[in-house]
Amino acid sequence: MTGLDRYSTLAREAAAAVERRQAQYPALVERGKLSADQADAEVRVWRAIASDWRWVVTLERIDAPPATLAEKVAALEESARRAERAMRRAFAQADTGVRDAWQQDMAVAAILDRYGDAAVSFVEAWDRYWTMADLRDWYRRDLPGSDRPGIAHYVDAHVRAMRLQRAAA
Repeated sequence: MTGLDRYSTLAREAAAAVERRQAQYPALVERGKLSADQADAEVRVWRAIASDWRWVVTLERIDAPPATLAEKVAALEESARRAERAMRRAFAQADTGVRDAWQQDMAVAAILDRYGDAAVSFVEAWDRYWTMADLRDWYRRDLPGSDRPGIAHYVDAHVRAMRLQRAAA
């Protein structure tokens, strides 16, 4: 545990995004829905994102192909758009009780408790969307003009604090 494990959901989603692309893209390339170059580029960028978040959670760097901040932000913006569309589809297909509860601002956890299996697809899609949006927003913090510190600031501050604690012990 690093103290930064509260970001493990983001790290898991980034790693899962790589796995999904590696599993799905060969068939898309074969069917002509995606070019091989585009598939390779997306996997490369997502591997870099997953590597970043593994570092955040474990404080261990792993080798990953390089990707620019602009590539990461673009990939995350597209993934957030896809996740939002999937969430809207899941909502439209959800049980009317789930839709009514959501429109009445019932908390997601309460919807899941009350509607159980009928709410799972929507709640999973909702969770994926917000995780992608969170990932995207962390990277946007590193863009020029942002007045909010990026995740590296928090990691560095955490590492400095850990070193001070060890030195004091």
